[in-house]
Amino acid sequence: MSSILKPEFERQLIEDKRGDGYWIDAFNIDSDGKPDIVGYGLGEGEVNWYQNPNWHKRRIAKYLGPVGMDHGDIDRDGNLDIIICYQYGQTMINSDPKGGKIDWLKNPGEPDGEWERHYIGRATSMHRLKVGYFTQNEKLEVLALPIVGRPNDVHSTVPVKLFTQPEDLENAPCWDEHLIDNENYHVVHGVSIKKYHPKFGIESPYDLDSALIASEEGITWLFYDPEKEKWNRKLIGTGEMSQASKTGYKGSGNVDMGKVGGDESAYIATVEPFHGNTVAVYYKDTESQPDPGWNWKWKRHVLDVYDNPTPLGEGPGHFVICGDFDGDGEDEFLVALRGPQPWQGVYYYKAIDLAKGAFVKWRVSSDSTARIAVADFDGDGRLDFATIGYSVDGYYCADNPLIATFYNRFAPISEDLSSGSSSDLATQDRAESLSFNSLTNSRSDSLPKELSKV
Repeated sequence: MSSILKPEFERQLIEDKRGDGYWIDAFNIDSDGKPDIVGYGLGEGEVNWYQNPNWHKRRIAKYLGPVGMDHGDIDRDGNLDIIICYQYGQTMINSDPKGGKIDWLKNPGEPDGEWERHYIGRATSMHRLKVGYFTQNEKLEVLALPIVGRPNDVHSTVPVKLFTQPEDLENAPCWDEHLIDNENYHVVHGVSIKKYHPKFGIESPYDLDSALIASEEGITWLFYDPEKEKWNRKLIGTGEMSQASKTGYKGSGNVDMGKVGGDESAYIATVEPFHGNTVAVYYKDTESQPDPGWNWKWKRHVLDVYDNPTPLGEGPGHFVICGDFDGDGEDEFLVALRGPQPWQGVYYYKAIDLAKGAFVKWRVSSDSTARIAVADFDGDGRLDFATIGYSVDGYYCADNPLIATFYNRFAPISEDLSSGSSSDLATQDRAESLSFNSLTNSRSDSLPKELSKV
Protein backbone atom coordinates (compact mmCIF):
# COMPACT_ATOMS: atom_id res chain seq x y z
CA MET A 1 0.00 0.00 0.00
CA SER A 2 2.92 2.39 0.67
CA SER A 3 3.79 2.45 -3.03
CA ILE A 4 0.39 3.78 -4.03
CA LEU A 5 0.48 7.44 -5.00
CA LYS A 6 -2.29 9.64 -3.72
CA PRO A 7 -3.80 11.47 -6.72
CA GLU A 8 -3.55 15.25 -6.75
CA PHE A 9 -4.77 17.40 -9.62
CA GLU A 10 -4.58 21.16 -10.12
CA ARG A 11 -7.88 22.57 -11.36
CA GLN A 12 -8.11 25.31 -13.99
CA LEU A 13 -11.48 26.83 -14.84
CA ILE A 14 -11.92 27.20 -18.60
CA GLU A 15 -15.53 28.35 -18.86
CA ASP A 16 -18.39 28.71 -16.41
CA LYS A 17 -21.93 30.13 -16.42
CA ARG A 18 -22.73 28.00 -19.44
CA GLY A 19 -26.30 27.49 -20.60
CA ASP A 20 -25.87 23.77 -21.20
CA GLY A 21 -23.36 20.96 -20.88
CA TYR A 22 -22.99 17.42 -22.14
CA TRP A 23 -20.00 16.51 -24.32
CA ILE A 24 -16.26 17.05 -24.07
CA ASP A 25 -13.41 15.71 -26.17
CA ALA A 26 -9.68 16.41 -26.35
CA PHE A 27 -7.47 16.23 -29.44
CA ASN A 28 -5.01 18.41 -31.36
CA ILE A 29 -7.07 20.63 -33.65
CA ASP A 30 -4.47 23.18 -34.79
CA SER A 31 -1.58 20.72 -35.30
CA ASP A 32 0.69 22.40 -32.75
CA GLY A 33 1.22 19.22 -30.73
CA LYS A 34 -1.01 20.33 -27.85
CA PRO A 35 -4.40 18.68 -27.23
CA ASP A 36 -7.25 21.17 -27.48
CA ILE A 37 -10.78 20.79 -26.12
CA VAL A 38 -14.18 20.58 -27.82
CA GLY A 39 -17.23 21.12 -25.64
CA TYR A 40 -20.97 21.59 -26.09
CA GLY A 41 -24.45 20.79 -24.82
CA LEU A 42 -27.79 19.87 -26.35
CA GLY A 43 -29.72 22.98 -25.32
CA GLU A 44 -27.87 25.85 -26.98
CA GLY A 45 -26.18 23.48 -29.43
CA GLU A 46 -23.09 25.62 -29.92
CA VAL A 47 -20.05 23.43 -30.64
CA ASN A 48 -16.89 25.27 -29.60
CA TRP A 49 -13.22 24.49 -29.38
CA TYR A 50 -10.86 25.84 -26.77
CA GLN A 51 -7.27 26.36 -27.89
CA ASN A 52 -4.49 25.09 -25.67
CA PRO A 53 -2.70 26.67 -23.80
CA ASN A 54 -4.72 29.88 -23.22
CA TRP A 55 -8.06 28.14 -23.93
CA HIS A 56 -9.24 30.81 -26.35
CA LYS A 57 -12.79 29.90 -27.41
CA ARG A 58 -13.73 29.54 -31.07
CA ARG A 59 -17.01 28.45 -32.59
CA ILE A 60 -17.05 25.40 -34.86
CA ALA A 61 -20.75 25.02 -35.63
CA LYS A 62 -24.23 25.37 -34.19
CA TYR A 63 -26.60 22.41 -34.24
CA LEU A 64 -30.07 21.49 -33.10
CA GLY A 65 -29.49 19.04 -30.27
CA PRO A 66 -25.93 17.76 -30.84
CA VAL A 67 -25.20 14.60 -28.85
CA GLY A 68 -22.20 12.32 -29.46
CA MET A 69 -19.06 13.02 -31.46
CA ASP A 70 -15.68 11.58 -32.37
CA HIS A 71 -12.67 12.78 -34.33
CA GLY A 72 -10.42 11.49 -37.09
CA ASP A 73 -8.59 12.58 -40.22
CA ILE A 74 -11.45 11.91 -42.62
CA ASP A 75 -9.92 13.46 -45.74
CA ARG A 76 -6.32 12.52 -44.87
CA ASP A 77 -5.00 16.06 -45.09
CA GLY A 78 -3.17 15.79 -41.77
CA ASN A 79 -5.83 17.65 -39.75
CA LEU A 80 -8.25 15.97 -37.37
CA ASP A 81 -11.88 16.43 -38.38
CA ILE A 82 -15.05 16.08 -36.30
CA ILE A 83 -17.87 13.57 -36.74
CA ILE A 84 -21.03 14.52 -34.85
CA CYS A 85 -24.66 13.47 -34.54
CA TYR A 86 -27.52 15.91 -33.94
CA GLN A 87 -31.27 16.64 -34.12
CA TYR A 88 -31.80 14.18 -31.30
CA GLY A 89 -35.18 15.37 -30.09
CA GLN A 90 -36.23 16.37 -26.58
CA THR A 91 -35.37 13.10 -24.81
CA MET A 92 -34.92 9.47 -25.76
CA ILE A 93 -38.64 8.99 -25.15
CA ASN A 94 -39.74 11.64 -27.62
CA SER A 95 -36.78 11.52 -30.00
CA ASP A 96 -37.12 13.19 -33.39
CA PRO A 97 -38.28 10.55 -35.94
CA LYS A 98 -36.64 12.54 -38.74
CA GLY A 99 -33.49 13.36 -36.77
CA GLY A 100 -30.44 11.46 -35.67
CA LYS A 101 -28.37 13.01 -38.45
CA ILE A 102 -24.61 12.59 -38.73
CA ASP A 103 -22.17 15.11 -40.24
CA TRP A 104 -18.44 15.27 -40.61
CA LEU A 105 -16.90 18.70 -40.16
CA LYS A 106 -13.76 19.43 -42.16
CA ASN A 107 -11.00 21.01 -40.11
CA PRO A 108 -10.01 24.20 -41.97
CA GLY A 109 -6.37 23.81 -40.97
CA GLU A 110 -6.10 27.26 -39.40
CA PRO A 111 -7.63 28.45 -36.13
CA ASP A 112 -10.10 31.01 -37.46
CA GLY A 113 -11.16 29.13 -40.57
CA GLU A 114 -14.67 27.89 -41.28
CA TRP A 115 -15.50 24.23 -40.71
CA GLU A 116 -17.26 22.73 -43.74
CA ARG A 117 -20.24 20.46 -43.04
CA HIS A 118 -20.69 17.20 -44.95
CA TYR A 119 -23.61 14.80 -44.45
CA ILE A 120 -22.96 11.13 -43.63
CA GLY A 121 -26.36 9.59 -42.85
CA ARG A 122 -28.90 9.19 -40.07
CA ALA A 123 -30.60 6.90 -37.57
CA THR A 124 -33.38 8.00 -35.22
CA SER A 125 -32.12 8.85 -31.70
CA MET A 126 -28.45 8.78 -32.73
CA HIS A 127 -26.52 8.97 -29.50
CA ARG A 128 -23.01 7.47 -29.74
CA LEU A 129 -20.64 7.09 -32.67
CA LYS A 130 -17.05 6.04 -33.19
CA VAL A 131 -14.65 6.36 -36.09
CA GLY A 132 -12.29 3.54 -37.04
CA TYR A 133 -11.42 0.67 -39.33
CA PHE A 134 -13.88 -2.01 -38.29
CA THR A 135 -14.14 -4.26 -41.37
CA GLN A 136 -11.13 -3.25 -43.51
CA ASN A 137 -8.11 -0.94 -43.50
CA GLU A 138 -8.63 1.21 -46.58
CA LYS A 139 -11.59 3.48 -45.79
CA LEU A 140 -12.62 5.04 -42.50
CA GLU A 141 -15.92 3.85 -41.09
CA VAL A 142 -18.37 5.31 -38.58
CA LEU A 143 -19.99 2.93 -36.11
CA ALA A 144 -23.39 4.47 -35.30
CA LEU A 145 -25.27 3.56 -32.12
CA PRO A 146 -28.71 5.08 -31.46
CA ILE A 147 -29.91 4.92 -27.87
CA VAL A 148 -33.39 3.57 -28.72
CA GLY A 149 -34.98 2.21 -31.87
CA ARG A 150 -37.95 4.54 -32.24
CA PRO A 151 -39.84 7.33 -30.46
CA ASN A 152 -42.16 6.55 -27.55
CA ASP A 153 -40.67 3.08 -27.09
CA VAL A 154 -37.66 3.21 -24.79
CA HIS A 155 -36.99 -0.52 -24.93
CA SER A 156 -37.31 -0.87 -28.70
CA THR A 157 -34.56 -2.69 -30.60
CA VAL A 158 -31.65 -0.45 -31.57
CA PRO A 159 -30.36 -0.59 -35.17
CA VAL A 160 -26.55 -0.64 -35.06
CA LYS A 161 -25.21 0.82 -38.31
CA LEU A 162 -21.90 1.21 -40.11
CA PHE A 163 -21.20 4.07 -42.53
CA THR A 164 -18.24 3.77 -44.93
CA GLN A 165 -16.41 6.59 -46.68
CA PRO A 166 -17.39 7.20 -50.30
CA GLU A 167 -14.77 7.82 -52.96
CA ASP A 168 -15.81 11.45 -53.43
CA LEU A 169 -15.76 12.80 -49.88
CA GLU A 170 -16.42 16.41 -50.77
CA ASN A 171 -19.42 15.89 -53.06
CA ALA A 172 -21.06 12.62 -52.02
CA PRO A 173 -24.65 13.17 -50.77
CA CYS A 174 -24.09 10.58 -48.03
CA TRP A 175 -21.89 7.64 -47.03
CA ASP A 176 -22.48 3.98 -47.79
CA GLU A 177 -24.72 2.50 -45.08
CA HIS A 178 -24.76 -1.05 -43.69
CA LEU A 179 -27.04 -2.46 -40.99
CA ILE A 180 -24.94 -4.49 -38.55
CA ASP A 181 -27.59 -5.57 -36.07
CA ASN A 182 -31.29 -4.92 -35.60
CA GLU A 183 -32.14 -7.62 -33.07
CA ASN A 184 -29.85 -7.70 -30.06
CA TYR A 185 -29.37 -4.25 -28.54
CA HIS A 186 -31.60 -2.02 -26.42
CA VAL A 187 -30.93 1.28 -24.57
CA VAL A 188 -27.34 1.70 -25.81
CA HIS A 189 -25.58 4.37 -23.76
CA GLY A 190 -21.83 3.70 -23.89
CA VAL A 191 -19.16 2.41 -26.25
CA SER A 192 -15.38 2.01 -26.08
CA ILE A 193 -13.42 1.52 -29.31
CA LYS A 194 -9.95 -0.04 -29.32
CA LYS A 195 -8.04 -2.78 -31.07
CA TYR A 196 -9.47 -5.32 -28.67
CA HIS A 197 -8.26 -8.51 -30.38
CA PRO A 198 -4.67 -8.25 -29.08
CA LYS A 199 -5.95 -7.00 -25.72
CA PHE A 200 -7.96 -10.19 -25.38
CA GLY A 201 -4.88 -12.18 -26.42
CA ILE A 202 -6.18 -13.08 -29.87
CA GLU A 203 -3.74 -13.39 -32.75
CA SER A 204 -5.23 -11.91 -35.89
CA PRO A 205 -3.70 -10.88 -39.22
CA TYR A 206 -6.22 -8.03 -39.37
CA ASP A 207 -5.46 -4.82 -37.49
CA LEU A 208 -9.09 -3.84 -36.95
CA ASP A 209 -10.98 -1.79 -34.40
CA SER A 210 -13.82 -3.31 -32.40
CA ALA A 211 -16.25 -2.18 -29.72
CA LEU A 212 -17.23 -2.82 -26.13
CA ILE A 213 -20.88 -1.78 -25.97
CA ALA A 214 -22.78 -0.89 -22.79
CA SER A 215 -26.50 -1.49 -23.18
CA GLU A 216 -29.53 -3.04 -21.57
CA GLU A 217 -27.95 -6.41 -22.36
CA GLY A 218 -24.88 -5.58 -20.25
CA ILE A 219 -21.36 -5.48 -21.72
CA THR A 220 -20.92 -6.93 -25.21
CA TRP A 221 -17.84 -7.19 -27.39
CA LEU A 222 -18.83 -6.49 -31.01
CA PHE A 223 -16.25 -7.35 -33.67
CA TYR A 224 -16.01 -8.25 -37.34
CA ASP A 225 -14.48 -11.44 -38.80
CA PRO A 226 -13.11 -10.58 -42.28
CA GLU A 227 -12.58 -14.23 -43.22
CA LYS A 228 -16.19 -15.17 -42.58
CA GLU A 229 -17.43 -11.67 -43.46
CA LYS A 230 -19.52 -11.76 -40.33
CA TRP A 231 -20.15 -9.62 -37.25
CA ASN A 232 -19.83 -11.42 -33.91
CA ARG A 233 -21.06 -10.69 -30.39
CA LYS A 234 -19.48 -11.87 -27.16
CA LEU A 235 -21.44 -11.22 -23.96
CA ILE A 236 -19.07 -10.43 -21.11
CA GLY A 237 -21.58 -9.63 -18.36
CA THR A 238 -25.26 -8.81 -17.91
CA GLY A 239 -24.74 -5.78 -15.70
CA GLU A 240 -27.03 -4.43 -12.98
CA MET A 241 -30.24 -6.48 -12.79
CA SER A 242 -31.66 -5.81 -9.32
CA GLN A 243 -33.12 -2.34 -10.01
CA ALA A 244 -35.13 -3.11 -13.15
CA SER A 245 -38.43 -3.73 -11.40
CA LYS A 246 -38.25 -0.29 -9.75
CA THR A 247 -36.50 1.83 -12.37
CA GLY A 248 -37.22 0.13 -15.68
CA TYR A 249 -33.50 -0.01 -16.49
CA LYS A 250 -31.03 -2.88 -16.37
CA GLY A 251 -27.67 -3.81 -17.83
CA SER A 252 -24.86 -1.31 -18.25
CA GLY A 253 -24.49 2.34 -19.18
CA ASN A 254 -20.77 3.01 -19.71
CA VAL A 255 -17.65 0.92 -20.27
CA ASP A 256 -13.87 0.95 -20.68
CA MET A 257 -11.04 -1.57 -20.29
CA GLY A 258 -8.03 -1.31 -18.00
CA LYS A 259 -4.55 -2.85 -17.95
CA VAL A 260 -2.87 -4.37 -14.87
CA GLY A 261 0.62 -5.84 -15.09
CA GLY A 262 1.09 -7.44 -18.47
CA ASP A 263 -2.62 -8.12 -18.89
CA GLU A 264 -4.13 -5.65 -21.37
CA SER A 265 -7.65 -6.85 -20.54
CA ALA A 266 -7.23 -7.16 -16.78
CA TYR A 267 -10.58 -5.56 -15.96
CA ILE A 268 -13.54 -3.80 -17.49
CA ALA A 269 -14.86 -0.77 -15.61
CA THR A 270 -18.54 0.17 -15.85
CA VAL A 271 -21.24 2.51 -14.61
CA GLU A 272 -24.54 0.60 -14.45
CA PRO A 273 -27.31 0.60 -15.57
CA PHE A 274 -28.37 3.45 -17.94
CA HIS A 275 -27.69 6.76 -16.11
CA GLY A 276 -26.90 4.46 -13.23
CA ASN A 277 -25.74 4.67 -9.64
CA THR A 278 -23.54 1.56 -9.57
CA VAL A 279 -19.80 1.34 -10.27
CA ALA A 280 -18.71 -2.22 -11.04
CA VAL A 281 -15.72 -4.01 -12.52
CA TYR A 282 -15.51 -7.25 -14.45
CA TYR A 283 -12.38 -9.37 -14.16
CA LYS A 284 -11.42 -12.78 -15.48
CA ASP A 285 -12.28 -15.95 -13.59
CA THR A 286 -8.80 -17.46 -13.68
CA GLU A 287 -10.16 -20.80 -12.49
CA SER A 288 -12.28 -21.13 -15.62
CA GLN A 289 -10.88 -22.99 -18.61
CA PRO A 290 -11.37 -20.78 -21.64
CA ASP A 291 -11.92 -22.40 -25.00
CA PRO A 292 -10.51 -20.86 -27.11
CA GLY A 293 -7.85 -19.24 -24.93
CA TRP A 294 -9.39 -15.76 -24.87
CA ASN A 295 -12.92 -16.83 -24.03
CA TRP A 296 -12.76 -16.35 -20.27
CA LYS A 297 -15.68 -16.27 -17.91
CA TRP A 298 -15.88 -12.90 -16.19
CA LYS A 299 -16.74 -12.10 -12.58
CA ARG A 300 -18.59 -8.92 -11.68
CA HIS A 301 -17.78 -6.99 -8.51
CA VAL A 302 -19.69 -3.95 -7.29
CA LEU A 303 -17.34 -1.26 -5.98
CA ASP A 304 -19.75 1.52 -5.17
CA VAL A 305 -23.40 2.53 -5.14
CA TYR A 306 -23.96 6.29 -5.36
CA ASP A 307 -27.34 7.28 -3.96
CA ASN A 308 -30.70 5.73 -4.80
CA PRO A 309 -32.36 6.10 -8.21
CA THR A 310 -34.51 9.20 -8.73
CA PRO A 311 -38.26 9.01 -9.44
CA LEU A 312 -37.26 8.88 -13.13
CA GLY A 313 -35.25 5.74 -12.40
CA GLU A 314 -31.85 7.39 -12.86
CA GLY A 315 -28.66 7.72 -10.84
CA PRO A 316 -25.80 10.25 -11.00
CA GLY A 317 -23.28 8.13 -12.94
CA HIS A 318 -22.69 9.06 -16.57
CA PHE A 319 -19.21 8.06 -17.80
CA VAL A 320 -16.12 5.96 -17.11
CA ILE A 321 -12.65 6.06 -18.66
CA CYS A 322 -9.36 4.23 -17.99
CA GLY A 323 -5.81 5.57 -18.13
CA ASP A 324 -2.41 5.32 -16.44
CA PHE A 325 -2.48 8.47 -14.34
CA ASP A 326 0.20 7.59 -11.78
CA GLY A 327 2.73 6.42 -14.38
CA ASP A 328 3.24 2.92 -12.98
CA GLY A 329 2.31 1.14 -16.21
CA GLU A 330 -1.12 0.09 -14.95
CA ASP A 331 -4.48 1.69 -15.57
CA GLU A 332 -6.66 3.49 -13.09
CA PHE A 333 -10.15 4.64 -14.01
CA LEU A 334 -12.24 7.78 -13.54
CA VAL A 335 -16.00 7.87 -12.95
CA ALA A 336 -18.13 10.92 -13.80
CA LEU A 337 -21.04 11.81 -11.50
CA ARG A 338 -23.38 14.52 -12.78
CA GLY A 339 -24.98 15.37 -9.41
CA PRO A 340 -26.59 16.71 -7.35
CA GLN A 341 -24.26 16.96 -4.37
CA PRO A 342 -22.95 14.96 -2.68
CA TRP A 343 -23.22 12.57 -5.64
CA GLN A 344 -21.25 14.83 -7.95
CA GLY A 345 -17.73 15.07 -9.34
CA VAL A 346 -15.02 12.67 -10.46
CA TYR A 347 -13.82 9.59 -8.58
CA TYR A 348 -10.44 7.99 -9.19
CA TYR A 349 -10.18 4.21 -8.73
CA LYS A 350 -7.00 2.13 -8.56
CA ALA A 351 -6.78 -1.67 -8.49
CA ILE A 352 -5.23 -3.15 -5.35
CA ASP A 353 -6.10 -6.84 -5.66
CA LEU A 354 -8.13 -7.83 -8.72
CA ALA A 355 -8.66 -11.39 -7.51
CA LYS A 356 -10.55 -9.94 -4.54
CA GLY A 357 -12.13 -7.13 -6.51
CA ALA A 358 -10.33 -4.61 -4.29
CA PHE A 359 -9.82 -1.02 -5.45
CA VAL A 360 -8.90 2.17 -3.61
CA LYS A 361 -10.63 5.43 -4.51
CA TRP A 362 -10.33 9.19 -4.13
CA ARG A 363 -12.61 12.03 -5.10
CA VAL A 364 -10.56 14.27 -7.42
CA SER A 365 -13.23 16.80 -8.48
CA SER A 366 -16.48 18.07 -7.00
CA ASP A 367 -17.78 19.65 -10.22
CA SER A 368 -20.85 18.25 -11.94
CA THR A 369 -19.42 15.94 -14.59
CA ALA A 370 -21.16 14.63 -17.68
CA ARG A 371 -18.07 13.29 -19.42
CA ILE A 372 -14.29 13.26 -19.05
CA ALA A 373 -11.59 13.85 -21.67
CA VAL A 374 -8.12 12.49 -20.90
CA ALA A 375 -4.93 13.97 -22.40
CA ASP A 376 -1.55 15.43 -21.48
CA PHE A 377 -2.64 19.07 -21.67
CA ASP A 378 0.54 20.69 -20.36
CA GLY A 379 3.06 18.45 -22.11
CA ASP A 380 4.82 17.16 -19.00
CA GLY A 381 4.31 13.50 -19.90
CA ARG A 382 1.56 12.90 -17.32
CA LEU A 383 -2.10 12.24 -18.07
CA ASP A 384 -4.46 15.06 -17.14
CA PHE A 385 -8.21 15.24 -17.58
CA ALA A 386 -10.93 17.76 -18.42
CA THR A 387 -14.63 17.75 -17.59
CA ILE A 388 -17.88 19.39 -18.59
CA GLY A 389 -20.90 19.71 -16.34
CA TYR A 390 -24.22 18.01 -17.08
CA SER A 391 -27.19 20.19 -18.02
CA VAL A 392 -29.79 18.55 -20.25
CA ASP A 393 -33.48 19.43 -20.05
CA GLY A 394 -35.66 16.43 -19.28
CA TYR A 395 -32.90 14.69 -17.33
CA TYR A 396 -30.80 16.78 -14.94
CA CYS A 397 -29.51 20.37 -14.97
CA ALA A 398 -26.51 21.27 -12.84
CA ASP A 399 -26.41 24.77 -11.39
CA ASN A 400 -23.19 25.61 -13.22
CA PRO A 401 -22.20 23.17 -16.00
CA LEU A 402 -18.67 24.48 -16.32
CA ILE A 403 -15.64 23.24 -18.27
CA ALA A 404 -12.39 22.70 -16.34
CA THR A 405 -9.04 21.00 -16.76
CA PHE A 406 -7.31 19.03 -14.02
CA TYR A 407 -3.52 18.90 -14.28
CA ASN A 408 -1.68 15.88 -12.92
CA ARG A 409 0.56 16.97 -10.05
CA PHE A 410 1.42 13.64 -8.43
CA ALA A 411 2.84 11.19 -10.98
CA PRO A 412 6.62 11.23 -11.53
CA ILE A 413 7.84 13.23 -14.51
CA SER A 414 10.20 11.30 -16.75
CA GLU A 415 13.72 12.75 -17.00
CA ASP A 416 13.55 13.27 -20.76
CA LEU A 417 10.58 15.61 -20.31
CA SER A 418 11.53 17.46 -17.13
CA SER A 419 14.04 19.76 -18.86
CA GLY A 420 12.20 20.23 -22.16
CA SER A 421 9.85 22.89 -23.44
CA SER A 422 6.92 21.04 -21.97
CA SER A 423 7.97 22.26 -18.52
CA ASP A 424 7.03 25.78 -19.56
CA LEU A 425 3.49 24.63 -20.17
CA ALA A 426 3.29 23.18 -16.71
CA THR A 427 4.03 26.54 -15.07
CA GLN A 428 1.61 28.75 -16.97
CA ASP A 429 -0.68 31.06 -15.07
CA ARG A 430 -3.91 29.26 -14.22
CA ALA A 431 -7.21 31.11 -14.25
CA GLU A 432 -8.32 29.23 -11.18
CA SER A 433 -6.48 26.50 -9.28
CA LEU A 434 -7.61 24.08 -6.63
CA SER A 435 -6.26 20.74 -5.45
CA PHE A 436 -8.64 17.97 -4.56
CA ASN A 437 -7.34 15.35 -2.18
CA SER A 438 -8.99 12.30 -0.69
CA LEU A 439 -12.65 13.11 -0.15
CA THR A 440 -15.40 10.56 0.39
CA ASN A 441 -19.02 11.56 -0.07
CA SER A 442 -20.17 8.27 -1.55
CA ARG A 443 -22.14 5.45 -0.04
CA SER A 444 -19.42 2.82 0.23
CA ASP A 445 -21.13 -0.04 2.02
CA SER A 446 -20.45 -2.23 -1.00
CA LEU A 447 -16.72 -1.42 -1.19
CA PRO A 448 -14.13 -4.05 -0.18
CA LYS A 449 -12.77 -3.73 3.34
CA GLU A 450 -9.26 -3.06 2.02
CA LEU A 451 -10.33 0.48 1.15
CA SER A 452 -10.62 1.47 4.79
CA LYS A 453 -6.91 0.75 5.29
CA VAL A 454 -5.70 3.30 2.74
